[in-house]
This record gives sequence, C-alpha cells and structure tokens, in this order.
Amino acid sequence: MATDIADRFEALLFGGDADVNAFYRDARNDAPIFWSDAFNGWVVSKYDDAYRVLHDEEHFGPLSGGGGSTVIHGRTILHMEGVEHRRKSAILAKYLRSKPLLEGPQRDYVLELGAELLDAIGSEEVCDLRQAFAMPLPLRVTAWIMGIQEAPNFSQMYDEIAAGGGQNMSGDAEVHALAVAARERLTDFVTPLIIERRANPGDDLLSVLCSTEYEGERLSDDEIRSFCSFLLAAGIETTDRGLSSLLKKLFSDPELWERLRSDRSLVPSAVAESIRWAPPVCALARGVLEATELQGQKLEAGEKIVMLLASANRDDDHWDQPEIYVIDRFAGNEEAQYGARAKVLSFGHGRHLCTGSLLARLEMIEGLHLLLDRFEGADFADGVPPEQGFVFRSPEHLRVCPHTAGAGQ
Repeated sequence: MATDIADRFEALLFGGDADVNAFYRDARNDAPIFWSDAFNGWVVSKYDDAYRVLHDEEHFGPLSGGGGSTVIHGRTILHMEGVEHRRKSAILAKYLRSKPLLEGPQRDYVLELGAELLDAIGSEEVCDLRQAFAMPLPLRVTAWIMGIQEAPNFSQMYDEIAAGGGQNMSGDAEVHALAVAARERLTDFVTPLIIERRANPGDDLLSVLCSTEYEGERLSDDEIRSFCSFLLAAGIETTDRGLSSLLKKLFSDPELWERLRSDRSLVPSAVAESIRWAPPVCALARGVLEATELQGQKLEAGEKIVMLLASANRDDDHWDQPEIYVIDRFAGNEEAQYGARAKVLSFGHGRHLCTGSLLARLEMIEGLHLLLDRFEGADFADGVPPEQGFVFRSPEHLRVCPHTAGAGQ
C-alpha cells in the first residue's frame, strides 16, 4: 500500500492531474508516512505529524540542500535558528506584522492599487483575474514596501527562482539551472540598489536591511540579496495563488458570492477557510537533525521529510467536514489563523510561521472587498479552470466574464 501511495505522490510531483485530495485522504488512512525515491526522503500527511515536525526543533530543522530546499535564495531567516532567527525575523516583522502599518498606509496602498488594477480591466467582456489582479497586487505591494519600484518588471525572474526552491521537490537539474541564472540576474539588479541605499537610506524595507546591525555588524550584501530574493519571490505566491483559488471557488458557487455581497462580515472567515481548504503552499520540507521515530518509523539524522500541509488541513481527526468549504467556519476566530494560535497549518507554525502571513491576509481580504464592490458575479470564459502544481497550487489562469455591479446580468 505504501508503494502505491509513493507512486501516486511522485506522479503528482511530476505534474499528474489525478485527484490530489483523494490522494491526501488515502495517504492519511493507508500510509501516513512513506518514503519517496523522487523526493529522496520521507513524506507525512497527518496533522499531528506535521505539527510535530514544525515544532520539534531538537529533531527537525531547516533543510540545507537538495530537492525541496529554499537555498536558491541564499541564507535567509528560513535557514536560521535561535537568537539569530528571532532578531532577524523581527526586522521583517516590524514592516510586515505591524498593526499600525497594516491598518494604515499598507491598507491604503492595497486599496489604491487594487482599484487601479480593476480600473484597467474596465468593462472588458473577458479578463484573466489572476494575471490582471491576483498576481500584480502582491507583487506591486511587496515592491512598494521594499522601495524597489522596478521590481514588478521582473515577475518571470521571481517565478523561476521560486520554481527552483521549495517547489523543486525532485531536485530537477534543469529547473535548478534556470533558478540559478535568474538568481544571478536578481543579484545584478539588486546590488546597485544596496550600494545606493547604504549611502542614502530611506524609510523602505530595503533601506532598513542595509542599515540594520546584528551583533555589532551590518548585514552583508550577500545576506541582503538573499532577503530580497526570498521576499520578492515568496511574498507574491501566497496572495496570488490563495486569491486565485478562492475566486475560483466563489465563482463556481454563485450563492457563496452573493452571500458575501450581502454580508461583508463573512469576508475574513471566507479568506481563512480558503487558506485551509485550498492552501497556496501545500507542502513544506524540513531536515532530520537527530534520529527519532514518527508513526513508528525510524528516521535518521541527515534525512529529509516533507509535510503535506494541505492534507493536514483536511485531517478529519482535527476538522469537522474537512472536505467541505464552510464559509463561516472561522467566523469570530479568523485572525488567529495567521499567528501563533493558528489551527490552520498553511503558513507553517511555531518559530517559522510565515512572517508575511498578515500582509497576505490584508491583500486577500481587501482585494476580495474590491471585487465584491465591482462584480455581481462572474462566469468562466473557458469552463472551470483546473488547479495546477503540487507544492504551490492554484489555477494558472482565471478567465472570467464578469457581471459588473449595477449593470445587470
């Protein structure tokens, strides 16, 4: 049975279009831990096991190389532990988790930019909401926060870097080579900006990175370049894919869209439930630091392990009706899903909870409000788009015929 599950996992890893949620369900029931030759490591699918791997820092830690690692970015907070991780992640948190910034200028910018993007769509009969809205929104917000206004011009570069990181579970050499080349182009682009910000710092995040000291020394140029690579690539994926999957679900069920239009208080819960039900990041790899056991299986130091977070989010040992999208599931408790008390594992957990989760929440909530203002609903132009990808998953396109609010259907 474990062999069959491993074969199905590897087919999905290489782009198979099988029912991924059926695979998750069978893996939890029949082989909650199994070995994958393609990943060259262990795979776990149940909530309790994923939670343990995320929290047990004695036995599990950042993955330093091989398929599924994020070393393509260089050394970032993903690869740090202890005091260094706490202090350097705090630098990012001051910009990405600050309530005054999130509720003030960042919210204002998201609303301004979102309205601009929707104005550009105008009255088009058919538009691709992923390409025109869900993707450029977080890209341009991240660029604005970092003070790198040219960044939106290089979206393909960030895609190639991201593809060579955590998505590249099999360690595909061609994908890795493209990512290395893209990372070199990013270095060429960012290095002059680092020199300029060291000489003339502003109040943007790049300037802060250039002027911050750790243990009496400024961050090195290499470290700043790594932070830039990580933020510009990873900072886009969650909102882009999360919002695309949410819109696919809502346009597939017009009653849900109308329910949100008539009761906007449900929007935060709708977003949190979407992050559980269709997470943008479905899997996360870690390394085994010391020998241990999981589900009765011995794990050796130096081995790799990947947590199927999307499967953990549907584990019926922890969720009521986990296969069903319940729009008010998190009503009154949605904000907790982006912090230390989260039950949803889509943003990780513990020390390595995604620092940008609250910014992603802001972008998705305000982006959805703007769309609800503009559209009474939408029909798919080419049929319901399929979800694509395995580690990062969403529709590649979201071509719809929108019903403009106030214009009738």
